[in-house]
Amino acid sequence: MNSCLHKVLLLIFLFCCTKAVSQSTILPNELPETYGRDTLYDAAAILWRGFTHQWSYNHRLNRLGSYIENPPLFTGFPFTAQLSHTSATGLGPDVGTYTGYYSYVAANGVVIESGKKDLRFSGNLGDMHTASFEVLADVSNSFALTHLHHVVINGFDIVSERQADKLQMFRLSVSNGVYIPATNQIRFTIDAALLVRCQSLECNLLSDKFEYAISIHYLIFSGSQQTLFVAEQATHHVYNWDKRSEVQVASANQKIVTGIGNNLYPTAVLAFKSINITLDRPHWFVAWHSAIKPIRYDARQGMYQYELDLLFKQWVGDMKKGSAFPSKSRFSIKRNGWAAIDGTILMLQFADAFVHNTNSSGAFKWEGKNLPATADNAINTQDLVFDADIFLKDPAQFKQSRLLEEARAKQLYLQYLADLQNLKEQRKLEKEYRKQQERNNNGKDKR
Repeated sequence: MNSCLHKVLLLIFLFCCTKAVSQSTILPNELPETYGRDTLYDAAAILWRGFTHQWSYNHRLNRLGSYIENPPLFTGFPFTAQLSHTSATGLGPDVGTYTGYYSYVAANGVVIESGKKDLRFSGNLGDMHTASFEVLADVSNSFALTHLHHVVINGFDIVSERQADKLQMFRLSVSNGVYIPATNQIRFTIDAALLVRCQSLECNLLSDKFEYAISIHYLIFSGSQQTLFVAEQATHHVYNWDKRSEVQVASANQKIVTGIGNNLYPTAVLAFKSINITLDRPHWFVAWHSAIKPIRYDARQGMYQYELDLLFKQWVGDMKKGSAFPSKSRFSIKRNGWAAIDGTILMLQFADAFVHNTNSSGAFKWEGKNLPATADNAINTQDLVFDADIFLKDPAQFKQSRLLEEARAKQLYLQYLADLQNLKEQRKLEKEYRKQQERNNNGKDKR
């Protein structure tokens, strides 16, 4: 470790010590006995606040996801988490762009546990499947009965294991946790629902079944009310669209969630507790937004102002001729319809914590041809490093980094467009070659 890094860490340590002295609400005996204080903060993680996804023309749902994987155990800084975005269509090749929203969170007097639960849904197309799954999460600490355990969604991944189908309903929510001292576990439930249909000729001829795997990533925030307070806000939005006016933003209005004020909790972060989409009928989709965009936190009032971006988009203008692959998108269909989108937002207020909100953008490419959704090129992964730079970097530097990243994503998107054009030409040449071979073979047979 060089001398420069030593100086940086020393500055952070002095800053944190000054904060800890000024925070009379932090009681050492509120921490689990087994939890060490050998780092700048007792706990840290990178929290997922949602995503936006955009194809160039509409598709059935073969794969879609956005999630963050943290290390299983926080042992200090630096550490690396992974932000992943998954996407796959059925038959048609396409490219698109995405943005992942997340927050760096470090806190004292709080324990943060991360995990994942894999679910499976299968049955007859058109049947709604609902289920409640109990999760027993092993934890690395023991807790007092006064501790509260709040579970938040840290992303999800929907993967078709049979065929791509149209989505009509997707619901996902997590409950609060309950500590079980005998097994040193936190128990909570995941409620999920899925309704998909195919509505194509080959579906009824080949199979009327569906199989989807859904992975749910979660974070558990544990602490006493002296160090952690959580406020909850449910949102509900219904909108419709026709085949003439393109939906731009379905729900991006500003909202306010209120908790405890009087500067008792100087820092806060926002997270998803539930994400629900219900459509009037099965639809192709071209865009999906589920994103929390923080605006301003007022510790004196205990209020967080934010923008909630919720959108299911069925079609986009000029997608038939102006898409990444017009030979396939010419079959795209605009349909009118309506969507009901619900979301439950949690505001986690901390007595002593650091929070930095940011986002990352990227581009993706899918070559179609009904490739399996588990193919490697269905996943885009980016490393997120939580180190001293996160604490000290100027906000203007973060903004500049995001602008550079968005520019790289646009360049990558253009490159993927060129790749698909080359793929189209290659397939055309292969088709012509096969026809020529058939003509040659037919000529030989006649002789």
